[in-house]
Amino acid sequence: MIDFTRAFALTTAACLLPLAACEKIEEAEQAEEAKESKETLDEKIDMSKVDESQFGAPVQFTDPDALPAEDLGNVTLSDGSTLAISIVGDKQPNAMLQINIHHVSGPIPDTIRVWIGNRSGEGAIKNKAHGHDDHWHAEATFPDVITGRTMLWVEVPDADGKRVATGMPII
Repeated sequence: MIDFTRAFALTTAACLLPLAACEKIEEAEQAEEAKESKETLDEKIDMSKVDESQFGAPVQFTDPDALPAEDLGNVTLSDGSTLAISIVGDKQPNAMLQINIHHVSGPIPDTIRVWIGNRSGEGAIKNKAHGHDDHWHAEATFPDVITGRTMLWVEVPDADGKRVATGMPII
């Protein structure tokens, strides 16, 4: 019985030993490949010869807390409610704005969606505002190209549940 146990233990060890060595060999090969690929990349790209002017103007990031809120005024929606809209953020392509919405009068909307762009919202990211009692907060992103027709759109469902958007100038 002891010979069987000893034979089993030796056989198991003999089978597992090459696997452990195999893993170490693979790790060493991967480390060598990573080193070679890094050296190859460094050799191929001479950063002193890269013309950074081809990348375009650098994006200027601004802390939204450092910017004052800009009051855009009131907007009366299709359901008869009037909302006061203010924004925080830079008005530049691809910039994200924080939109603050306060209920002024009329029925309180259940759902408010906002976006910046054209009425159809094509190419824009529509965001649902999250509410707290009589005010909501949302984020909207300016499109790549800002024109004189770029507007902030506020969308609420009417009495029939159909979504109706109302635009207000933002530029």
